Amino acid sequence: MNDYSRSTPFIERKPSSLRYFQEGAAPINIDDWKLTIAGEVASQVQLTYRDLLALPAIHCHRRNVCVCLWSIKRHWEGVLLKDVLSLAGVDMEDPGLYMKQFSHGTEKGAYDSTVHLATAIERDAILAYKVDDDFLPLENGYPIRFIDFGLYMYKCVKALTRIEITRNNEVGYWEAYAGYSVDGIILPKKYYAVDLQRKFYFDGTGEVQDSDL
Repeated sequence: MNDYSRSTPFIERKPSSLRYFQEGAAPINIDDWKLTIAGEVASQVQLTYRDLLALPAIHCHRRNVCVCLWSIKRHWEGVLLKDVLSLAGVDMEDPGLYMKQFSHGTEKGAYDSTVHLATAIERDAILAYKVDDDFLPLENGYPIRFIDFGLYMYKCVKALTRIEITRNNEVGYWEAYAGYSVDGIILPKKYYAVDLQRKFYFDGTGEVQDSDL
């Protein structure tokens, strides 16, 4: 057991995010599942779940924020986004590039989200496959979920199956459905920290740090 083999306080009080395209059993056979990286890449690649698990793991204890104004700090494990994209020869310093994500989806359909690539890399965005020392459950986006801790969670696609590198910052599913910002940056507002069981006011933008609480 290591420092990341821990649970999150008051996790049972976290609002459920098991909605829309993540309802019901995930129609994913992990032996057949692949993550495709395409678009403006040196070479298109497909990675199996085993391929991802074989990459250098990143462990972090960082805070997520939901556009619904709740927040929680959890223990995540996965791979750095930059390590995965480097396998496809992506120019991650090009300020004109965006990353469009696609979910695997269910019988209800799939959803998508686009984020600015260089800033996601700067914020050490990850592709997570574990949370609180367990492999991702359905609610958190089994088998992997993109997470940029500087963005609201609607920008971070669950059950990720395809990444396209593009020069277009497109309106995604949640922006069209609920009118959310296409950029998705966390903004100054009052939030409720589930793990701390109290409200706090964040007066910055981007990732919420412990010093902000």
